[in-house]
Amino acid sequence: MLHIDFLFFSLKDINLNAWFGGMYQSFFDALERAGVKVTLSKNAPDLAADVLVVPLGSGQDSWSARAINAFKKPVILYAPPATEWFRHNFLERWGEYILFAYGNDFSEFTPKLYEALNIKYYHLALASDPTVMRPLGLPKVYDVVFVGSVWSAPERRKYFEALMNVAHNRKILLLGIGWEQYGFPYQCVAWGDLLNIIYNTATVCVNIFNDGQKAGVHKRLDVNNRLFDLAMAGCFQISNAPETVRHYFDASEVLAFDTIGEWVSAIMYYVDHPAETTSYQIAARRRALSENTWDHRAKDFLAMVETQLKEWQPGIKRSSLLQRVTRQWDMVIPSNHITTTMWRGASFLLRNLQRLTDAK
Repeated sequence: MLHIDFLFFSLKDINLNAWFGGMYQSFFDALERAGVKVTLSKNAPDLAADVLVVPLGSGQDSWSARAINAFKKPVILYAPPATEWFRHNFLERWGEYILFAYGNDFSEFTPKLYEALNIKYYHLALASDPTVMRPLGLPKVYDVVFVGSVWSAPERRKYFEALMNVAHNRKILLLGIGWEQYGFPYQCVAWGDLLNIIYNTATVCVNIFNDGQKAGVHKRLDVNNRLFDLAMAGCFQISNAPETVRHYFDASEVLAFDTIGEWVSAIMYYVDHPAETTSYQIAARRRALSENTWDHRAKDFLAMVETQLKEWQPGIKRSSLLQRVTRQWDMVIPSNHITTTMWRGASFLLRNLQRLTDAK
């Protein structure tokens, strides 16, 4: 039985684990239903595993470098969009261990950068779990519900400022960090059954992708799990970012608008015409069940792993002295502007030292 260890350091954070831990567990459960042994590590890799998955970006690079160095078997990179994170030299230094990279971005930009390093990049979208996110037939308590924070997407304020200006006497619920100005204290709701109940009490559930997520096919396009969760819960959803949404749902399933004005107008219309939301709810859930469960993603992920393992050739790439030295740097120093500048100077000196050594 194939054993895959996911090393997700970020889930040690109580808030991140609440928001995403349950979602990832649904993915792991789907992989196990497909016949894979899955472990989740938060500090160090399970060295008994056949394959290790490590995250990159968000200050996790040095942790992941240490894990790759300790594991010394095929490693899969869970990578952010290349507009957010792409360290050419880092990837080149650790290339001999990298099986492939995957992430949510389905633009043309990210795969091209990885392919230039002979690393395969796969698009694997998020998904939802029909045993958790499901219709409940509850009475509608709120007109509009949004569960998400401002800190991860400050542009969300523009949308809700416009909505609040016209949504007088409407029952609106905003759950997350940063909505205090509208009278909503900080509240954290874990992904799971309670979140599904909240979604099911709304006439209109809204979704907002940040500007980076809708930057276009030549730069970046990726979705949040909210898109799939709302559809799976049988909720009526109004989103922004139609170019992003249309990759997964058509206009009869999820409404999506380019401008804030259109987005607000649509919300107000359907709050006043709730009977017209039913066809969207049914169609979106049908699409989610047929294409966007974690079982679908597990099947796709395993196909990626099996394909790349067939081509895996350990030990073919040989590490130079420079690579061995600089890997030590990767394992100790987190990436930021200052350390990147220092590294460039150190790398220049090391390259010249290598040339002098080779010349002798």
